[in-house]
Amino acid sequence: MSNSGHEKQIERLETAVAVARTNENPTEIINALTQLGQAHLAASNVPKALTQFEAGLELAQTAGDKLLEGRMWGYRGICLMRLGNSHFAQIALYKSHNLAKELDNKPLLIDALTQLGTLQLDSGQSTKAISKLEQAMGIALADDDRPRTMHLAGKLGNIFFDIDAPEKAIEYYALALQAAEDLDQPIAAYSYKLSMGHVYLANEGFDVARELFEEALNLAETVDNNPARLGALSCLMRTHIAADNASLAALYADSALRLARSMGDSGTEIANLNLLTAYLIQQGNFKKTVPYLKRALELATANEDWEWQLTMQDRLGFVHYQLGQLDEGKAAYQAALDTALQLQDPAAAARLYGRLGAVLAEQNQISDAIAIAEQALKLGREQENWPLVGEQQILLAFALAEHNEISGAREYCQQAIATFEQTGESDQLAKAHALLAELEQLATAR
Repeated sequence: MSNSGHEKQIERLETAVAVARTNENPTEIINALTQLGQAHLAASNVPKALTQFEAGLELAQTAGDKLLEGRMWGYRGICLMRLGNSHFAQIALYKSHNLAKELDNKPLLIDALTQLGTLQLDSGQSTKAISKLEQAMGIALADDDRPRTMHLAGKLGNIFFDIDAPEKAIEYYALALQAAEDLDQPIAAYSYKLSMGHVYLANEGFDVARELFEEALNLAETVDNNPARLGALSCLMRTHIAADNASLAALYADSALRLARSMGDSGTEIANLNLLTAYLIQQGNFKKTVPYLKRALELATANEDWEWQLTMQDRLGFVHYQLGQLDEGKAAYQAALDTALQLQDPAAAARLYGRLGAVLAEQNQISDAIAIAEQALKLGREQENWPLVGEQQILLAFALAEHNEISGAREYCQQAIATFEQTGESDQLAKAHALLAELEQLATAR
């Protein structure tokens, strides 16, 4: 709901509270205050929500209505949780819990246990949280309370997924899915199919994940929900990337990118472009990567997202370099370096100095390559990035050899050998030893 929609809804509910007060019916007033408090919660105005629930609590206590009092204690606890006051939130929730037990009111008891479990989860007490939530789940199942069963099963599925217990996560997501289907809630069913798919994807069950994401996509199509379509398409793209199915990954990626662009969802579009371009580069499919990188850079620039700009500029430089397009590669690396310096990211700057130096060396701009490599070497040492240091030492050895500065070339080559012995990079070490042997021959010949 938009801000104006929330404001209009709150105005209507404030009027309803005023009307209820004129009737002097405590139950009617408490119900009106509850709806107003819920509206403030939905608008993220927790202090105002708390004010309504506390007024309702006072009325319920005065009227001696223990059921409404229990509900108000529960809402008070939720507000205090959101305000970060866990001690008093717990007190309020236990008051709701105890009233629910006294009244033998199952829905109120389930809600109190659920919120207590959530509070314990937020404070890092996972074992206690799971115990509370499973207790609530057992009551909901026994009472055939399907909406609460669905909510709790989904919540428990999320917890077990987070603590890397995939079998339990699937068990609970399946319960949530069954409840959603029984309640004829296709979007909820869609979300639990996605959740199950994520568990299988994380555990390399690619075929099952694909089937679940395809079923989720079908549900999204059935209810004509574009955000849901986009979510399912993005998941299918990720699954085929993980399974290394290049053609299907590209197919779903293009569908997801088109839909994200038509919806104006630049966040999802650039996230998918990030995954796709990383995959295409890994596959060595550099030519196909260029237009995707340019689109991602366009989005990052339009949104003034410097981190994404840096990532895409860096990748563009690498791709152009791999394609032998040295001028384009140099321009992209220079732009990335400027962004890294603007972000004050010395690690990225060190890496980019090194890459820019390599391009300049390829273009036989040896003096410039040496100056850039020395910058990279300095930053690499400061960052203790020893593989980068070794690369620059080798680059400087080659560059100085090109300038016939054999003594300086030998010195950098010996430094590189020491660095690669430290990092254990055997291929680089072998290259450094071979170069040193050539330099020793040149020195002897003189």
